[in-house]
Amino acid sequence: MLAAHLTSLATGAYGVKSWNDYDWQHSYNVTDVRSIASITKLFTAITVLNSDVDLAQLIRVEGRSTSKFATGMMVSRIELMRAMLISSDNRAAESLARAHPGGYSQFLRDVQWEIGNMGLANTKIVEPTGLSPMNISTVKDLSDFLFYMRNNQLLRSITGERTHQTQVVKGKKKITINLRNTNVAVFAYDNILISKTGTTNAAGKCVAMLIERDGDLVAVVILGQKTSSQRSVIVERLLKGNS
Repeated sequence: MLAAHLTSLATGAYGVKSWNDYDWQHSYNVTDVRSIASITKLFTAITVLNSDVDLAQLIRVEGRSTSKFATGMMVSRIELMRAMLISSDNRAAESLARAHPGGYSQFLRDVQWEIGNMGLANTKIVEPTGLSPMNISTVKDLSDFLFYMRNNQLLRSITGERTHQTQVVKGKKKITINLRNTNVAVFAYDNILISKTGTTNAAGKCVAMLIERDGDLVAVVILGQKTSSQRSVIVERLLKGNS
């Protein structure tokens, strides 16, 4: 009954996969290659973390994307990571990639190495924010990616934050920047371990989540929905498991 209701709603792709038995509980177009919008930022995050950089180091904010951070500000990597993952700040993602050891080009090489190392055959990342429609993956690949990150306590703590305040220096003053999680589900459920939403015209409304349920880890990935409400309805039905 649940599968029939979901299929009638879905316009893109979705999947729910169990870690314990590594099987799909629900699946729809899980091998379709699609743009993934800001789910990209999880790939940016894992690439930065695996480079062993100093997360407390202040780096220069750079980039042309929208942001709560002004160009030229000096902000720690960890606070930019929070802005990128919690409120999906694009310039924070750009800044992290530009400050990567070896520079932006090396970041792109490293993120592709990470993808290859995880065996994600249908995933490609060409820039760190998700604004490019050429950042692509599948529900299957993203589910495997979520499982790969399952033990990363820093990612779990950051993406699970509902809100966060950070103070940064602007000129001679300190200003407070308020972050709010773009995933409304984290305000309704306490069992979401890792999550990231995404929205572009090419990708539609997307979300990738790792949740804990009945002693199991479960990957929930939804791609290519037409509206946020449609995405939310599918999330709710998948998380509650009702019709």
